[in-house]
Amino acid sequence: MSKFNPANSVGLVSLCVLGGLWLFGCGKPAAEVAPPPAVVESAPQPATTATPNLAEQNAQAQAAWADARLKEAQAAQQARDYEAAAQALVALQQQQRLSEAQAAAYANQMRQFQRDLAGAVASGDPRAKAAADRLRRASIAR
Repeated sequence: MSKFNPANSVGLVSLCVLGGLWLFGCGKPAAEVAPPPAVVESAPQPATTATPNLAEQNAQAQAAWADARLKEAQAAQQARDYEAAAQALVALQQQQRLSEAQAAAYANQMRQFQRDLAGAVASGDPRAKAAADRLRRASIAR
């Protein structure tokens, strides 16, 4: 029989938390966070010219919203405000129309956040535990 090694158990707990967050952290959006803001229509124009402009404006507004959430999540993560980072990432998770670049940035940010969060949870940070619970709830609510 081998002796109990606390270093192995911390690593195992971190791995389990990270695996659980990865497994349940991605997927269909939850109804918990408000959707991105809608674009206000401009003065009425003929239908043939208004539709492309409105669609382009809407796409630009959604892209700006997603970029703002990514920056918000990154700043919160650097400040170790795990709950704010989790909230921003959950909002992005619920966004249906991310560009390929935004989706890749989101995935990288989520991986980095889960790695940092697992370490903070393993060290006993109560704010990190609350953020992990928020991510878990968001993934279950899908």
